[in-house]
Amino acid sequence: MRMPASVAAIALALIVGAAAGCSSPNSDGSAGPNGTTHDSPPSQAHPTLTASKLQPPVQDSRFSDPGRRDVVVDPCTWIDDSTIQSAGFDPGSRKRGNDIVAEYTFLVCQFNSSTRLMTIESGNVSLDEVRQKYTGQTRDTKVNDREALITSKSGDTCSVDMRTDVGYLGITFLLTNQGKESLKPCDGIIETANKIEPSIGKGK
Repeated sequence: MRMPASVAAIALALIVGAAAGCSSPNSDGSAGPNGTTHDSPPSQAHPTLTASKLQPPVQDSRFSDPGRRDVVVDPCTWIDDSTIQSAGFDPGSRKRGNDIVAEYTFLVCQFNSSTRLMTIESGNVSLDEVRQKYTGQTRDTKVNDREALITSKSGDTCSVDMRTDVGYLGITFLLTNQGKESLKPCDGIIETANKIEPSIGKGK
């Protein structure tokens, strides 16, 4: 039996509407007709840990030096759990350290393992300033392809500081009582830095 023209028109409209609703997002990543967007590749975005207690302080202080830039890389929200675990530390121990927003700015995060405590800080202080502060205690090194300094400090502490566009990202090891039994302060710090350095990102 032949379908009336009005019914055929309605059926055709429904088919066209359904096809439009199922169309895929535009190739440029903008929203498609159904409001969905094309997900960017994970490599294009930094992992962000959203717990409120992990968020960095606002870098707007009357004590800030206007001649120094804001710190970009925040170690507590830029470095994901898998990276911390691969470095031998417990991601569940992640906590903010004593951030400083004043003449100099330092964003700080801390992690634990059975043998070491690790502090990661990101600051708007240059490597040259680090050299001057620890004259005679530093030596030049490389972390992946990034310029860095390794500093043997007093006691059971060792640091490696990597140049960033704003200043540096530093990793400090402090041996626990258990660690003192088998490790020296700088043991493994470059290997750890090599794993964490990619989290900084290119051009950062």
